[in-house]
Amino acid sequence: MKTKITFFGIALVALLGFFGGTSVVSAQGVVTTCNSATFNGSVTPNGNATSVWFEWGATASLGTQTTHQTFTTNSTFSQLVSVLNQNTTYYYRAMATNVAGTAEGSIISFKTPACSIASVGSLPTATTNAATNIATNYATLNAFINPNSTNDTVYWFEWGTSTNLGNQTNHYSQGIAASNMSTSISGLSANTTYYYRAAAQNAQGTVYGSIVSFTTSYGNTNTGTLPTISTNGATNTSNDYAVLNGYVNPSGSSDTTRWFEWGTSTNLGNQTNHYSQGIAASSFSENLSGLSQNTTYYYRAAAQNSQGVVYGSIVSFNTGTSNTCWSCNNGNSFVVVSTRNADTSGDFAVLNGYVDPNGSNDTVRWFEWGGSQSLGNSTQKLAQGSATSNFSATLSGLVQNTTYYYRAAARNSSGTVYGSILSFTTTYTNTTTINTVSVAPTATTLLATEISRTSAKLNGLVFTSASQSSNAWFEWGTNSSLGNKTQTFGVGTASTIKHADVITGLSAGQTYYYRIAAENPYGKTYGSIVSFVAEGATVIPDTTVVVNTPVRTNTVNTTTVITRSIGTQSLVSLAVDGGADVIVSGEKRSYHVTWKNESTQSLKNVVLRVTLPSSMKFESATNGSYSSADNSVTVDLKTLASKAEGELFIFATADRRLAQGQLVVVTANMVYTDARNIQGDAIAYVTHRGEQAQNGLGANLFGAGSFLPSSLFEWILLLILVLILVLLANHLYGRFSEDK
Repeated sequence: MKTKITFFGIALVALLGFFGGTSVVSAQGVVTTCNSATFNGSVTPNGNATSVWFEWGATASLGTQTTHQTFTTNSTFSQLVSVLNQNTTYYYRAMATNVAGTAEGSIISFKTPACSIASVGSLPTATTNAATNIATNYATLNAFINPNSTNDTVYWFEWGTSTNLGNQTNHYSQGIAASNMSTSISGLSANTTYYYRAAAQNAQGTVYGSIVSFTTSYGNTNTGTLPTISTNGATNTSNDYAVLNGYVNPSGSSDTTRWFEWGTSTNLGNQTNHYSQGIAASSFSENLSGLSQNTTYYYRAAAQNSQGVVYGSIVSFNTGTSNTCWSCNNGNSFVVVSTRNADTSGDFAVLNGYVDPNGSNDTVRWFEWGGSQSLGNSTQKLAQGSATSNFSATLSGLVQNTTYYYRAAARNSSGTVYGSILSFTTTYTNTTTINTVSVAPTATTLLATEISRTSAKLNGLVFTSASQSSNAWFEWGTNSSLGNKTQTFGVGTASTIKHADVITGLSAGQTYYYRIAAENPYGKTYGSIVSFVAEGATVIPDTTVVVNTPVRTNTVNTTTVITRSIGTQSLVSLAVDGGADVIVSGEKRSYHVTWKNESTQSLKNVVLRVTLPSSMKFESATNGSYSSADNSVTVDLKTLASKAEGELFIFATADRRLAQGQLVVVTANMVYTDARNIQGDAIAYVTHRGEQAQNGLGANLFGAGSFLPSSLFEWILLLILVLILVLLANHLYGRFSEDK
């Protein structure tokens, strides 16, 4: 069930019914200046990964969110908002979410004071906040420092194993801005209580925060090693947006989490959400939005396991400057986009948004959505033109009684903008009126990416047809017998999950075969076997390989693209139109696959692969080659010019034995190489629910459910049956004539 929040004084958020016990979040007041405020709170997650943040605004409608922070241990948290107006009333509330749902508290107000020159020359203020990133030998000390308009303030931390403290960190210059500050200390003892406080000083004197404590975790120095982490350069930077990138190697530990720390100075001060890494080494990234234009930001990658915390180097990037002439019709203004409330039902939702191109005629818009605030899925990108309007997109195949998150997005030549992240919860439909089934998940193998001489990223999709949690993994090897298996991961209960894993230790020039596998309590399924070639000394853009499958005598012709790649936003928009959601056994369907190169560069090594499920019989296609081994159509497009579009029609018939409620998935997967020789991909799919024909003869003689033969063998049987009936009738007629 969802949680309920009540406020006592400032705010108290009680999260009830979370797995593992009650999680409690409390807002502990707001510290204000004439143009800033710091919201403070504490959280008791009780073992659950709990995300907390504040919502605030100049009206009770709020409208602005602070950065999300994730905690799994008892911690305090705070957020600085430094763009307020003096002598103004603001409203805010605390928010929290974990596996049980999202909770929101009562809305509380505060008023900023008027700015006064008299504050110059005042003592600074120092507030000690709870430690974070606590490990066996490591911790991050946190504080809020307000210089009170003086520019000579320095701050530091004092710490030790008793309230006498005895140790000091380095002293750092604060500058004139009030903000959260952090300093890391290492070399601590396991399972030990430490005490610390923040301190600040200017020409007027020295001030101290209260003394607080934390206890390091109990370490086992005989097992496991620290993960390794590196910070990579930011990508897709615009005036208010950037993608942070890093690489993490868990070093064999399965409890590794990773995140980014960032801010407008090398003191950082902000954190992205913490995510479980699993056991596989891989690149990872996180989106930052709502940044200030023409500003330098600093960030670093971080990772933690039971042995401690490690950090990558601090890297910086600069945001751009937006065109302030919003009314100009020169095509260079950023678009304006906002997210509107969704319309929902049991297993589908209509996402709504609003976009103003601000005079540009090259605007495209879409929605990003997913089962968490990390989103992860995108709807089709569609051209908006120069007109201002509302827009919408429909999601189907969703899990009932489940919370989803989404935001509107738009892009033109000036950059990409995003609306606020909103959520909706699908309704519960009585299964006595809709016939659904609980079956094994559906798995579709996608083309491999990030292929190098020694490693590759395997990709696949998992579709669930019930609210049962599924597990997924890959099986791979140097022949179609496979023989190797990646780690099994729980992929949750979302209706569609993209699963990926990196395999290493490959040999250059060697052909490898793989498939995705998925399992839930109702059974296990496999995707088709796909191949790739580990990058050799000579890169061959396109090659044809033969896959010998153990269950069929025919071969599979698979086009393999050999390139090196990184995770970036797709340059290609890809869509599949498959008609109505319900498909009847024996029904003939046409699938319209469309694509467009949205970029300004020509793409090479472009390959499209459309996979039909085993419950669909392939009839014909307007282009490409068909493989009966994996029921797929492959189109080797080779090159795709800037803004070039294309389409493919595939005709197929639903199996006559299609089960009632069976999930039917048709998947399109395109890979390409850009001008920098970096590989990218795009994925689109359409889902149906199977339904039996209403009677044995079908809905009609020549439409869905027709009893007419669908193969040459069936036609021959029908003709023999007709001939027998004719001979029998003739014999009976002869006997009747003789009797007369």
